[in-house]
Amino acid sequence: MSENVLEAVVANDLCVGCGMCAGMLPGSLRMHTNKYGAYVPELIEQVDQGWEQVSLQVCPFANNDENEDSIGKKLFNFQEGVQHCSETGYYLKCFTGHVLNEEVRLSATSGGIITWLAEELLSSGKVDAVACVGKCDEGENLFEYKFITDAAEISECRKSRYYPVEFSGTIRKIKEVEGKVLFIGLPCFIKAMRLAMKQDPVLADRVAYTIGLFCGHLKSKHYAAYLARSSGVHEKDIQTVDFRKKIKDKPANKYAFEVVTRNEGPDNHRQIMMQDVWASSWSNNLFMLDACEYCDDIMAETADISVGDAWLAEFIKDYRGTSITICRNTDLLHVLATGVDKGDISLQEIEVEEVIKSQAGGIRQRRTGLQYRLYLSARKGLWRPGKRVTTDGKAGTFFFRLLQLLRIKTKTLSRQAFLKQQPIDGLDIFVRLLRPWILTSKIVNIARHVPGIIRRSLLKYPNH
Repeated sequence: MSENVLEAVVANDLCVGCGMCAGMLPGSLRMHTNKYGAYVPELIEQVDQGWEQVSLQVCPFANNDENEDSIGKKLFNFQEGVQHCSETGYYLKCFTGHVLNEEVRLSATSGGIITWLAEELLSSGKVDAVACVGKCDEGENLFEYKFITDAAEISECRKSRYYPVEFSGTIRKIKEVEGKVLFIGLPCFIKAMRLAMKQDPVLADRVAYTIGLFCGHLKSKHYAAYLARSSGVHEKDIQTVDFRKKIKDKPANKYAFEVVTRNEGPDNHRQIMMQDVWASSWSNNLFMLDACEYCDDIMAETADISVGDAWLAEFIKDYRGTSITICRNTDLLHVLATGVDKGDISLQEIEVEEVIKSQAGGIRQRRTGLQYRLYLSARKGLWRPGKRVTTDGKAGTFFFRLLQLLRIKTKTLSRQAFLKQQPIDGLDIFVRLLRPWILTSKIVNIARHVPGIIRRSLLKYPNH
């Protein structure tokens, strides 16, 4: 492995663009956007002493001594009643639920639990600031990390953003400003924070709590542009977007993409149902960052609390959205209980098996699929970080492995095709280049399920 993050991680296309290295080493590194619409660090000057080593020590995709299991064990294993499972990491209790304020629930991605928890911690004085993602105030980016000290402003940061953000500036802010901070982020962002807290006592003292979001993978900026064009809006005309617009009386997983244009007038809001967007299935991996191919943490295992969508049959039918919450911190478990007692939130405890069931597709891709992708990388002689699964060239079924190859192809081709499409309006070039691969993926995915359909039929009608 090389001696710094640029040579070891960035050069191998494994940077997730979190910005932790630049935040810890502001004299040496800064973040910029590459041609594919993703953040990566670049060298300014080698002025921070020992910057090479530090850049690797805080990177979530470098080979560190710590992984999610070892980090989680130190953070959570001492608590009475804590349990562990490989899919979720450590946990005290798991819940489904939502906020009881209907307006907040409808404006959230799922059940509004993260918004409520952030407001509660800030307004109660348990933290003095919240670091979370909100709309960009200026410049060409749509979203950015915010440093919020007023609970009334938390509502502006509702919703998941399928858009890259980096928090190098937030790290500097946390270290400059007195007080305790709640940090909200993706699993790899939380891991980076934990690694940095180990290296920096100021961060360790300031970051009081972390909330992690369940994650399928991170998209580049071009994903928002692609969806906007699918809605009939050019990316230069975007004011803001909503990736998860809830539609009344539709199932929770049948949502729309909404874009608000810079043009004033009655037609400045455009919507398109995600099912009507060409190749919209998350499993196609369009515009996915390469780093996400080598992540095995779906449920933010190093966060004090993790929250995601309750993709279970009994909850999908409710368009208003329901959250799944994994609590790993005794203090925050009390905060949740108080919220229930006050009538702010509704929570129902569930078994960890239900949590795993709700994220079955993501787990399969990040664990079984990762085993095969590690095998493919090893066969090519590529460096990859150590993971918690073993390399296996026979992981999954034949069709599952074929799907992995196709998803790698559509991921890579999507960013190349969009570069060719960008100077020209519409999506004709993009669709033409991707269509054969998307069609093949659909056929293979259908074939993958045929044995299971036959097996269930035989079990249902054993005498036929």
